Amino acid sequence: MTFSWKTPPWKRHEECTYLAVILMYQGGGHAGSITEGVRGDDAIEALADLLMTPGSPLGPGSMHPALIGVVVRRGIDSTWLAEPPIQVARDERGRWQVAVGNATDEDVTVFSPTEVSGLVSRLRSQYGRTG
Repeated sequence: MTFSWKTPPWKRHEECTYLAVILMYQGGGHAGSITEGVRGDDAIEALADLLMTPGSPLGPGSMHPALIGVVVRRGIDSTWLAEPPIQVARDERGRWQVAVGNATDEDVTVFSPTEVSGLVSRLRSQYGRTG
């Protein structure tokens, strides 16, 4: 699998253009989040930047067993940095459900742990562990 970018987002010297909100299960039925600025031309590139940048909460290329998902939002917004409008709850089957308020579908992408894991595999295949 190859990627269409000329320079991977984690190797670019440019301003962050997206926010990534990492949603993690903290135990006791509670979820927490970590918000990071990331680079990219689209949501997948932004997620790749999050996964492959050394020092990133999910990088380089690691998977955390408590991961609920990653929400990627186009643009940098100080409100989202401080308190992203994201609700996380379990459905009747015990699966995590992520709801995002105050955003349009074109501005926000929600990645499941399965999708994150798939991208990690593709990135490792192409670039190795550290990008």
